[in-house]
Amino acid sequence: MSMSINLANAATLAGPDSAFNPTASTLALSASPDTPSAVTVTAVDPQDHTRLDKYLKALGAPLQMGVDAQNIANALVPIMHSLIKERPDLANTQFDFASNNGTIVVTSKTMSEADKTWFQGKLNSNASLVQAVMSFHDDAVSGYATWAEAGGSPLSQSESDVVSKQADGLTSFMDLFKNLGADAQASLMTRGTYHTPSGTRMDLSQDPGSATRFLGFMQGVQSATNGTATFTTSSGQSMYGVLRMNIFEMNSSAMPNFFPPSETQSLGVHETA
Repeated sequence: MSMSINLANAATLAGPDSAFNPTASTLALSASPDTPSAVTVTAVDPQDHTRLDKYLKALGAPLQMGVDAQNIANALVPIMHSLIKERPDLANTQFDFASNNGTIVVTSKTMSEADKTWFQGKLNSNASLVQAVMSFHDDAVSGYATWAEAGGSPLSQSESDVVSKQADGLTSFMDLFKNLGADAQASLMTRGTYHTPSGTRMDLSQDPGSATRFLGFMQGVQSATNGTATFTTSSGQSMYGVLRMNIFEMNSSAMPNFFPPSETQSLGVHETA
């Protein structure tokens, strides 16, 4: 059984004017019409904002992970230029990568094992990329641990190790970029086309899963971020300054929400079935 409370209500529950009494009360609630259950609901002490502050800090983790994802993408741009120059045969080869115990691991259905090993070494030799990938991982773990602590169940060392491993498998980054772009593209105007300053058609929903496509994708991302894209309507009218968005800062459903699967995922109250 779980209860969800939005952020607007959370401030009321934890504030000094709260109508909740900080003593426990038992309510008869039902998870379904046929399965009644008793739930103990304990209000947080309205004078103690420690737990609420921790919950709010944990909820900020996806936003920080968005910053990390942007740093990963920016670090990847010069690497992709270098890849195309050194290995033009791999310029259009599909790949993805993820973190694994402090290193970057490449996955690809079309690269040979030798090429994957070479490319993996290239990614891991870039300090900026490695640091950004580790920051994404660490911020995910931190958000999970902070939420658990706020709920009164801080992680043990062994549990932290398990959570760290789960964070490694949280996402593959080229797939994350693709989903972030698709979410952003869905919010754009239709009945026309967007173009970057170079005249290239901007399509944030394109699959960035190769070096060539990633650079095209990032050209559109940068144009949207800088506000330099133009929009040409289906009737031929050009419009300037109509778009300014950072796809990594949007409240996107593509960004992983990594929190403990518990019965206390609420703000301001604690419940026990």
